[in-house]
Amino acid sequence: MNLFRLQWKATFRSPQWEAKLSIKIIMGFLIVYFGGAFVLGASVIYPILFKTVLDREPLEVFNSVLLYVLFFELGVRFLLQQLPVTNIQTLILLPLSKGRVIRHILFKSVFSSINLTPLIIYLPFAISMYRDDYLFDEVFAWWSVLLLLTLCLNFLTFLVNKSNWFFWTALVVMVLVVLGDYYDLFYAAKKAGVLFDLLVQHPSFWWTGMVPLILTYGIVFRYLKRQFYLDKGLSVKKEQVRQNSFSFVDKLGQDAFLIKNDLRMIARNARPRQVMVMVALFLFYGLIFFTQEIYRDMTFALVFAALFVTGGFTMTFGNYVPAWDSSYYPLLMTQNISYKDYLLSKWNLMAFMTFLAAILSTPYLYFGADILLLIWACSIFTIGVGTWVTLAGGLLNKTPMKLNAKAKAFDNTQAFSMTQFLLVIPKLVLPVMLYGIPAAIFNEAAGIFTLTSAGILGIVLRQKIAAWITRWYIQQKYATIAAFNQSV
Repeated sequence: MNLFRLQWKATFRSPQWEAKLSIKIIMGFLIVYFGGAFVLGASVIYPILFKTVLDREPLEVFNSVLLYVLFFELGVRFLLQQLPVTNIQTLILLPLSKGRVIRHILFKSVFSSINLTPLIIYLPFAISMYRDDYLFDEVFAWWSVLLLLTLCLNFLTFLVNKSNWFFWTALVVMVLVVLGDYYDLFYAAKKAGVLFDLLVQHPSFWWTGMVPLILTYGIVFRYLKRQFYLDKGLSVKKEQVRQNSFSFVDKLGQDAFLIKNDLRMIARNARPRQVMVMVALFLFYGLIFFTQEIYRDMTFALVFAALFVTGGFTMTFGNYVPAWDSSYYPLLMTQNISYKDYLLSKWNLMAFMTFLAAILSTPYLYFGADILLLIWACSIFTIGVGTWVTLAGGLLNKTPMKLNAKAKAFDNTQAFSMTQFLLVIPKLVLPVMLYGIPAAIFNEAAGIFTLTSAGILGIVLRQKIAAWITRWYIQQKYATIAAFNQSV
């Protein structure tokens, strides 16, 4: 029995396969575009290092930070990489060995677009090395080891996402390495760079990169095999129900019931709690941009940062509406609740969380009143425009959500997906234009006024906009119910 053929049939039998196909086509164009940008950027790293670092070889400088590059890649994989999901509970009843199913999962993960890193980043640098009089076997040894380490990170992503123990261990190790280098306690990154330098000097040892790959594959294989039981890794984790009244929400009137339902879901389940952790981290996103003078004259960078500071909840939790309710969506549709009230309850929740984030962002006043005003203007824009774009984009999100995915060994536990990433793009481009064009023609105050006005207009017209989006949801009602009844 061919597992790839089974999955191919399952893909085309899925009720939402047309939407997924269109998303994949768009993603293909985006991968080509951003991949080309990364190739261009990677190709100029070597010449820049050659001109700016006169006392050291460019390769030595790059090797000295490779460990941090690998750490960063592992973090990106944790947030974005979609691990292959197979209907294990069905396959476990068939005459298939555990090893065959697990090997299928691991082999399929190799074809993730994130594994193109050796081609779009390391290969252009390797070509520059070859042009700079490095021998072919030296370049090949250096690049092939990085290729093997990329595959190691691919398999480690399983453990980072599936095992809480390994996640915290990896996080502690990375923090200790960074702190050790910062306080001159030990130089892990520099020592790792020395190993890569030795590899170039002795290219015949390129095969040593196979050792960590084999060890990583074996550890991940054994871990998944230990979880391959209906009463262990494939079972639903049972927890004591937490009694949360959230009585303060009762003041919101008829939407209180639905909002309390969402708050209970967040408090009780692993997946939404994971998203809430990311929302908290978004509050510190502005520190990346506002602390650097280089970004002060870059309009798109400032607006981009300001949007993420207060819009984290809308861009994460909001992008999964209505998938959060997929497990009881048919029951919800039979209740005496209008679709419009359902959507308005989601809007009220996102608006409240954005408003709360705007209050918590007040310390950004340290960077100037203009920065804080921009953050607040972006929060109003998110409430009045971004939330509606998010709810409209929910029509494309018909994939069932497993709320306690963190408790399962063979499920996708990502807080983000590339489909949701596509829905974020309109919410980023429009505010940059609304702020950037008036600011360029007049001044920054005009840009802030335009952003704020767009948000206020969306708030004032919320009833009409909700009615408009409601018609779309009603048209897709039964298709959504049918999609949520399918297995992930």
